Amino acid sequence: MGIVKAISISRKKGTVKREIPVARFEAQHGIVGDAHAGPWHRQVSLLAEESFLSVRSLLPGLAVGAFAENLLISGLE
Repeated sequence: MGIVKAISISRKKGTVKREIPVARFEAQHGIVGDAHAGPWHRQVSLLAEESFLSVRSLLPGLAVGAFAENLLISGLE
């Protein structure tokens, strides 16, 4: 079973996403309030926590949202 570890959004494209405690998802749209939401093929971006932690071990200051991911997830195969 997968676990959502963090949810992040940005108001403008090209900016680092910031972590939020809760989000509202809309079908065929994505996360309400996120710049990448809308009628296109990348409404929500996922990143495996394992990948994030691997890179952060090399770059200790790396913050959640730095890869423009909306959901940081763990436990999916």
